[in-house]
Amino acid sequence: MHPVFEKKSLACYALSASALPLARRLKSLVAGKPWTSPKGGRLADCRIFMPERICSPDAQPFHRLGEFLSTAYQQYGAHVFIGATGIAVRALAPLLTHKSLDPPVLVLDAAGNYVISLLSGHWGGGNELTRHVAQLLRATPVITTASDVMAEGDAALIESEGSVTASGEKTSTGVHPLALDLFLREAGLRIVDWQRLPRAQAALLEGERLEVWDPCGAVPEHASLAPVPCEAAAMALPHSLLAGKREAHAPPLLAAHWRRLPLAEGILRVAVPRLYVGLGCRKDLPPGMALAALNEFFAIHGLEPQAIAALSTVTEKLQERALRELASRLDVPLLGFDSARLARCPVPNPSEAAGRRFGQPPFSVCEAAALLAARGENGSGVARLLLPKEIFQSQLTIAVALAFEEEHPGVHANADRSEEG
Repeated sequence: MHPVFEKKSLACYALSASALPLARRLKSLVAGKPWTSPKGGRLADCRIFMPERICSPDAQPFHRLGEFLSTAYQQYGAHVFIGATGIAVRALAPLLTHKSLDPPVLVLDAAGNYVISLLSGHWGGGNELTRHVAQLLRATPVITTASDVMAEGDAALIESEGSVTASGEKTSTGVHPLALDLFLREAGLRIVDWQRLPRAQAALLEGERLEVWDPCGAVPEHASLAPVPCEAAAMALPHSLLAGKREAHAPPLLAAHWRRLPLAEGILRVAVPRLYVGLGCRKDLPPGMALAALNEFFAIHGLEPQAIAALSTVTEKLQERALRELASRLDVPLLGFDSARLARCPVPNPSEAAGRRFGQPPFSVCEAAALLAARGENGSGVARLLLPKEIFQSQLTIAVALAFEEEHPGVHANADRSEEG
């Protein structure tokens, strides 16, 4: 999950005494009208920071901005600098990692006339936050990402000149250029090959269509995307797509699946997060063991780690440090189910030992937890056990369930939605 979707506070840096009134105003406005991201993250708390030599009592001091940001950068959902853009750029440059991880950064002038979206405009929601702050301050948003600029330019052109010129030629299609990273994020998909995204986005901005191989039916339809015919049950990219040499400047093929697809030139892999991992473990697992075991398990069975939607286990194991660290490393939720509910879930490999441990009939913690998690909160989803439990070093058990989309009933032949069997 991107930092802006899980952290609740906005850091505001008033870099001069003249910037403090605007910082205070922003703090009050954000508290009254928080920003809610498309994924549900909510920034309602604005914390003001200032250089210690001029720090006001209602702000927190820092000695050197760069040093302070080295620890604060990933602690806040977004950052707002009130001052020169160059100061923000120089202070942030050593800290930048990747657009999927960097929090949004905005820059405001001290007069509050302009709000500039500087970093993570798309994936982190910085452009939307810029518009929100600009609306609060009655300022002008400054957004430079190509798809946004082209879309707003088309809209302005259509409004001022209509859809055709005097000669009868179209002046604009009026079609919003597809921002691929946002489009995939909103569909709940995860980009695996970020290095191929710029070429794909450039092609879309140039009016080209991207071919899409999507046997899972996970990628929504769009005029800029051209589906490649494939079977709904396809588990691997056809050799013809892997072996075929794409033209040097051709956009990549977008390939979406929950299986681990091979790294290949001209392929932009996208993970479909429909895998739910059930876990059972002994107390105090050695550090790193759970992650190593899971990576080995997924590699052996050809599954994509980024396609993990959630981890799950019995309620009593939710505080197990190894499982919590694993969920944190994978950036997915860790779900818990009480033993009675797990025991009611039919599984292929029930354990008498687990039954005795929790005072229930024989059941499997990892298999039942995987299935229940895959069926969703209300238990009405469709899922099947993809991989039954395997035991690692007599300390950890792993099973994987696959959740299905209702729109694709043809692949549900071996699926089950019943908790009772």
